[in-house]
Amino acid sequence: MATPDLDHQPLAGLAALVVRPTRDDDVFSDRLRALGCRVSALPVMTIAPLPGASLPALAGFDKVVVVSANAARLALAQLRLAPQVLAPGPDWFAVGPGSAAPLRAAGLRVSCPADARSEGLLALPALARVAGQRLLIIRGEGGRDLLRAGLVERGATVTFCELYRRQSDTRHGAELRRLLKCGAVGLVVIHSVDVLRHLLALLDDEAREVLAVTPLLVPSDSASALAHDAGCGVVVRAASALPGAMVDAIVDWYTPAKGDLRAAVEPPAT
Repeated sequence: MATPDLDHQPLAGLAALVVRPTRDDDVFSDRLRALGCRVSALPVMTIAPLPGASLPALAGFDKVVVVSANAARLALAQLRLAPQVLAPGPDWFAVGPGSAAPLRAAGLRVSCPADARSEGLLALPALARVAGQRLLIIRGEGGRDLLRAGLVERGATVTFCELYRRQSDTRHGAELRRLLKCGAVGLVVIHSVDVLRHLLALLDDEAREVLAVTPLLVPSDSASALAHDAGCGVVVRAASALPGAMVDAIVDWYTPAKGDLRAAVEPPAT
């Protein structure tokens, strides 16, 4: 009998359902597959640019904060400028490495916190003393108000620039319901509160009952609270929505279960 490589593929035997919007470079799913996980990617949500949305003149701002990779990509598409044109320009900030990457690839200098949340941005020393400054937050439609409220409390004038909205993607609803009902999913990966809301909207009562007893991976307290409100009994909390944090949380949660399998496939010591 072939022995599973439990050290190099610690997620062997796990089937994960990933329901966030599709992206060209899906580092997270690639890492899961490399660790032996079977991944079904069935998005429940799409990102749609807002018609007519445009960036204001950046020269009027001291600092620009980008709170998602989608916001970064759409902002760059609108700028269509060589990075030198923006210099000296405003200081750029991003909520995390994923949001900063497109900006940095375009030649911009971007600061981001290790804690990829609004709380992490507010903890940056460069955003601690902003009294009298004008800040632009580039984001999607709606979202948390924590960052704006924190900066305003520190004396800044804050303007939102919303470049996209999140829309339901119903194309995979039947397949999602089928996978859940037939017991083919060992973990549902939730990257945000919005993703979970759109998933719940696609499920019928029977699929919701299955979801309630299926482990969910979430990246925030707000997503965890919504999962519990929806009746989900097993909620795995990652430190953030960054790929590394999400993968680490899955491995930490799933690996203890491997102990029994390891004992079954390894011969007893003689």
